[in-house]
Amino acid sequence: MSPAYKAGLAGLMGTTVEWYDFFVFSTASSLVFPELFFPDVQQSTGLLASFATFWVGFLGRPIGAVLFGHFGDRLGRKRSLLTTLGLMGAATAGIGLLPRYEEAGVIAPVLLCVLRLIQGVAVGGEWGGAVLLAGEHAPQGRRVILTAMVQQGTPLASILTSAVFLPFSRLGDGEFLTWGWRVPFLLSLPLMAVGLAIRLAVPESPEFERLSAQGQVASAPVRETVQRHFPRIAVCVGACAVPVAGTYLAGTFVLSWATAHIGFPREKVLSVVLLAAVARFLVQPLAAIAAQRLGAARICALGLALYLLAVPLTVLALGSGSLVQITLGVCALESASAIVYAVVAALLTDAFPVRVRYTAISLAQQLAGVVFGGTAPVLAQSLVTAGHGSLWPVAAYQALLAVLSACCLLALTSARRNATASAHTVGK
Repeated sequence: MSPAYKAGLAGLMGTTVEWYDFFVFSTASSLVFPELFFPDVQQSTGLLASFATFWVGFLGRPIGAVLFGHFGDRLGRKRSLLTTLGLMGAATAGIGLLPRYEEAGVIAPVLLCVLRLIQGVAVGGEWGGAVLLAGEHAPQGRRVILTAMVQQGTPLASILTSAVFLPFSRLGDGEFLTWGWRVPFLLSLPLMAVGLAIRLAVPESPEFERLSAQGQVASAPVRETVQRHFPRIAVCVGACAVPVAGTYLAGTFVLSWATAHIGFPREKVLSVVLLAAVARFLVQPLAAIAAQRLGAARICALGLALYLLAVPLTVLALGSGSLVQITLGVCALESASAIVYAVVAALLTDAFPVRVRYTAISLAQQLAGVVFGGTAPVLAQSLVTAGHGSLWPVAAYQALLAVLSACCLLALTSARRNATASAHTVGK
């Protein structure tokens, strides 16, 4: 296996472990955390509190982007990635060992928030490094394929999360709330060990090694990124709106709505999320191949157009109360956002110079996570409450995000084409 595809595989495996840990929390925040850690409030308020805790992890993500971006741009991609993986595994296993509110009082939700914050710090440094380790190993013209390979870790982690939760969700409420929910969190430790073993075998990024050999490593990557590249970071944040928000809307808010408001059993709704993750897993590589051949701009435009169509269809499906229609709606929503998600990593990578690339793309992605991802479930629930139970305000908000992503992705793809044209002109 070539170093490039070895790096892609390592990025895929490591990112799968990281996102598994993150998605386990998002699933539990819908299914069990309101009852375990916020039992003395009304159902809707408990969901909001649980989703707010879910959002705490997103507050840690920019911290992780700055911290690990600094070390990744100064010392290398690989060292940072090994640290993020170990930190995430320890935090996730710690959540699986937490006492419930009735056993420890307010200390239980406080510890939950602290460990969730650590999860956020870890994942904040993971994504950028994994994408770069694969993308900077990529041969000429193959960057979209290699970075999309890393992006496969997201649906694969979602599949793994749903598959792990499904058998335990069939337990009685007493057993599931006592010990069944803990097992998916504790499984993080063996998964982390596998991810570390694979990641240790991958060489450092050749682009970073060349930069280091020339003595061109940035002395203060964060300062340089903010001073010289802040407008481009803002554009990248907007570009990530739909691919980030779409995942958490389908995987967290829809899950809670279908169980708490419609009354479907946990295992049936988890099956819906599992099917949606499989759809995403199948669509993303096809989107990457198409983008490599037809151009990133066209594929992103297709994905956003389909997303605009999928959002109202999902709302109508939830209103119908039909599990089949909900499944089709969620799969359509996930597939549409997956088309953009598969391509966006390569666009972000090409948007910044090597010396600050880890910091820049990590900040862009994680700020998008704070603004659009972590807020998706709690904002959707708030919009439904404000709309007296109507889901259409949620659809309107998602439509606005699609317009924002379209404008920002247009700017990125135009800049990418101009940079490629300039490089060809210089070559001649």
